Amino acid sequence: MSGAGARVGVGTRFRYDGEAVEVVELAATTAGNEVVLKDGRGRLLRLSLKKLLFSDRAP
Repeated sequence: MSGAGARVGVGTRFRYDGEAVEVVELAATTAGNEVVLKDGRGRLLRLSLKKLLFSDRAP
């Protein structure tokens, strides 16, 4: 098994669901780590960090 690593923090940019998004907030919850993303139109989306990193929507 091999792995790769990437630092994720406020300001990190991803492609998610075909759009460029930026991490604007990180939150540690009892359910796990979550991120708040902002797209180019200013819309916010909150989801788990695990879902962001392992989703088919984030190539």
